[in-house]
Amino acid sequence: MADMVLVVGNGDWGDSGLVETLIESAQFRIALDGAADKFDSWDAVVGDMDSIKNPENFEADSNLENSDLTKALIQYEVDAIVGVTGGRLDHQIAAFTSLFESESDAILYFDGWRACRVNPAGLEIELKTGTICSLMPFGKVTDVTITGVEFELSSEEMFSGTRGVGNKVTSEIVNITHESGDLLFIWEANEL
Repeated sequence: MADMVLVVGNGDWGDSGLVETLIESAQFRIALDGAADKFDSWDAVVGDMDSIKNPENFEADSNLENSDLTKALIQYEVDAIVGVTGGRLDHQIAAFTSLFESESDAILYFDGWRACRVNPAGLEIELKTGTICSLMPFGKVTDVTITGVEFELSSEEMFSGTRGVGNKVTSEIVNITHESGDLLFIWEANEL
């Protein structure tokens, strides 16, 4: 984690200490807009500056086509994202879709859970046996294969819906591939 580039959102930071731990261990920290008011060890502030106390001290990105998170993911090669829960529901859902919009391989950190986009090149991830996990397609996703889980798929088509929710890791390595479409992988966090 020493070389980690971290984005910190202005959402609910929770009580687990996860946000603070990630901030301390990151090499480069990006505050999204008003998150810059919550901590002072940031290296960059990105956003339209509509929720920061002193917006005149920052250069606002007035691009209304992208969320503040998407702006950060386009500008930087981000490894981890935290602080995107709570607040407006549309902002929380947009955190997932920002990964697709920017084609980012960053991991979203939530208290007790993690999520990432399945890159078209595939995803191989090491997880503890028994970990709960889910595949979430956004729209149509073709040729989906997942191994190392209780309910494996082999070259199947998936659509937005509940198919793929509530799987369980059966092997220490989970492999996921797909041909086209936006696919999210979510898993229960076993450790930081």
